[in-house]
Amino acid sequence: MVATQAGGGEGDRVSVNSSTDVVDVAFGFDKNYVEHGAAVMAAVAAHGGAYRFIILHFGIEVAAQKSVESVAANATFVWIEVGDEDVPAFADRMHFTRATLFRLGLEKLAPADCRRLLYLDADITVLHDIRELHAMDLNGNPVGAAIDAFVDPKAFAERWSLPVGPQYFNAGILVIDLDRVREEKLFTKAARFVADHHPPLNDQDALNFACWGRWKRFGVAWNAQRHMAIPSLIAEMSADKHLGNRQPRIIHFTGPEKPWLPNIYHPWAWLYWQSLKRTPFFDEVAARYQVSAKERARMLIRFVRRWRWLSPA
Repeated sequence: MVATQAGGGEGDRVSVNSSTDVVDVAFGFDKNYVEHGAAVMAAVAAHGGAYRFIILHFGIEVAAQKSVESVAANATFVWIEVGDEDVPAFADRMHFTRATLFRLGLEKLAPADCRRLLYLDADITVLHDIRELHAMDLNGNPVGAAIDAFVDPKAFAERWSLPVGPQYFNAGILVIDLDRVREEKLFTKAARFVADHHPPLNDQDALNFACWGRWKRFGVAWNAQRHMAIPSLIAEMSADKHLGNRQPRIIHFTGPEKPWLPNIYHPWAWLYWQSLKRTPFFDEVAARYQVSAKERARMLIRFVRRWRWLSPA
């Protein structure tokens, strides 16, 4: 079943989730991330379960939407186009585009019957059943997240006149109590923070500001990043930010080292291509970015070397 919504005000929300067994999973991306978002959805669906994928997007044509929908027969798709008024203006820089702000639109644009959801970035791959993460107890907090390894929470607090003590989270994978977010207008607060201050890490800084000291921490295996597999970088982090010898449950390809780009070094890049194989986009992505079979074979060798010592999380 597919429901499509052209974004805008609350009165345009659609309501199609009639089963409490259906897990709501939200994404936010533009046409440049269609293939990568599809790979994430395919990886989610491969672990079983019924899903409603809520995609906040801009400029994704119907034909591309249909191709994405082919990756998950057990899912309902809700496409919501984000308007100019839905998130703050944004000047593209480095690998950041306006689409990074789309998740802030969930407060107003998500279907009215969506009360709790899991938000996933499009630059991840999923290796475990996400229903376990979706069901976590937030203990009254508006969001659940993993700690960010390289942002100094004390410096963040001092810069924005916040109490020192709470930790800073990575916003790429979030469990969201949307009822509480709507009640307190927390994402509206975050959007206003972006518009007023243009913080370095965009919506991630804004969400930390809005939810400072009010988020539930989940383990880094649910948001495993490149530095957690490279010994020289692991040495820079405190022990509570280490993956240790555990296998990741979700791999997050943070920063500019995306696994679909040629000549990058990422120990787990091969897993992205395994997820992409479950979509109609594999050959297209390989050709566009000129990632040859030989290079993917090198990714596999690199993956095996790093992976064989890890234990299931």
